[in-house]
Amino acid sequence: MENEQNTKKNLMDVSVKLFSEKGYDSVGVQEICTKAEITKPTLYYYFGSKSGLLQNIIDEYGKTFLKKIEDAANYEHDFQKSLTKLYKTAINFAKDNKTYFAFHCILMNAPDGSESAEVFSPVKAGLESAILKFFKNSCNEFGNMKGKEKLYSILFHGNLYSVAQAYLNGKIKNNEETIYAIVHSFMYGIAN
Repeated sequence: MENEQNTKKNLMDVSVKLFSEKGYDSVGVQEICTKAEITKPTLYYYFGSKSGLLQNIIDEYGKTFLKKIEDAANYEHDFQKSLTKLYKTAINFAKDNKTYFAFHCILMNAPDGSESAEVFSPVKAGLESAILKFFKNSCNEFGNMKGKEKLYSILFHGNLYSVAQAYLNGKIKNNEETIYAIVHSFMYGIAN
């Protein structure tokens, strides 16, 4: 049983690395099997297909990230504190799951109708919904956001990934001073 779990985990890890480097569509089953040092029947035994493998990766990592963002997006009537919590959540998840996070960013921009977009769509929709709900709930306190909640949620969502990627690439630090500056720059854009 433990050996099966190790094989399954290894397949997922190898796949996430390849997908994050080349994109899902550019990686074939044989390449995954070669890198993981297993046979195709082994991959099919555990996941049924490449799409099944992707579903397992998204179930393990994507849904975990979604849950963390949903929790952080629970608006508690302090806009600055809530934005800070969302940025920290994204950065910490990215830090703990570097390779998956790089792949996650690719999945967020997967072409409509592609296999990866179809498998990832529930997580993507959940993330977009959580952030939109956050802006809808906070617009009651920021009247100038009324009617622009969707726009701000889209801008923030993209900014969230940019900030986490900048941290992973060593361009910013994950400290209170940096997060404060990022939060205030985003808030300044809303206030004006």
